[in-house]
Amino acid sequence: MSEKCSCGKDCITTKENIQEKISKLYPCDNCVDISIKKFTPLKKYDEYDEINSNYYLCSCGKRPLDVVMGHILKIMIEKKIVPEKASLRRNSPIPLPSFYHSSENPQFIGEDSLILIHPDLTKEIAKKIINEVDEVKGIIKGEGTIGILDKKSEINEYELLAGCDVRSDICRTLIPSEKIIINKKQSISHIEVAPTTEQKLVKLYNYLENSKKYNENPENFTALDGMCGCGALGIFLLKYGFKNVIFNDIYDKACETTQLNLEINELESEVLNVAFEDLEVEKVDLCIIDGYPGVDIEKIIEKAEEIADDVLIT
Repeated sequence: MSEKCSCGKDCITTKENIQEKISKLYPCDNCVDISIKKFTPLKKYDEYDEINSNYYLCSCGKRPLDVVMGHILKIMIEKKIVPEKASLRRNSPIPLPSFYHSSENPQFIGEDSLILIHPDLTKEIAKKIINEVDEVKGIIKGEGTIGILDKKSEINEYELLAGCDVRSDICRTLIPSEKIIINKKQSISHIEVAPTTEQKLVKLYNYLENSKKYNENPENFTALDGMCGCGALGIFLLKYGFKNVIFNDIYDKACETTQLNLEINELESEVLNVAFEDLEVEKVDLCIIDGYPGVDIEKIIEKAEEIADDVLIT
């Protein structure tokens, strides 16, 4: 992924365009909210037949989130991807924000606000949704964990059916005035929402703050972000003041994403593409291990304890 998105739009968030993107999140005073019952079949909604691209569309270009998801589900019902009795809660695709800035979920969304994930959509129907629902930026299809679980696993990637799947998460930190910009192509990146990343950053911050060793003179220490993914934890360590952080991931596309995010956050560091068990690096002070949920990391921890004086599992 280069700093210019392949789709030609302003998808990749940088320090130069972040404020403009934040300003577009807010509704205007004329936006009118509406709630559609989540567990009731959508076809029982009184105004079901009226749901289209103009339904509850404000002059500012935003619509209520429930209306947008209802519009998407209506298309899926008509194309028989979901049953006639489909409801928003049970049958909607997974919606991910294409740009995340705060923990407050926006109730009104505008153009290119969502990336959808569903295992049963086809390219034809995905293109129909993209063409008719302006709020949808991209649609991907797939199941399971994206990436490589361990050195014995094969790569699992999702399929981009239509649009663009580049997302940006602006992750808050407890470092004063510091945020981390994380860009990722969702079809090739582990699906982790920004609040989950922020929780890991809080855990890492508290660990460092409670350690007199790292808290007083972080510039004296080195670290290894052993399974870096998109690079958020290692980038945090650099912003905290660590002298050097080595990034590593077994998945080559994760390494490419980390390299981009280092550049976006105006940082430089070494990025390695090796199975963690095969790493050959000089001793570091701290090693961060952020493994996939449910994956046995016993051997990884053993290796981390050889490489680092301290090991933190997030």
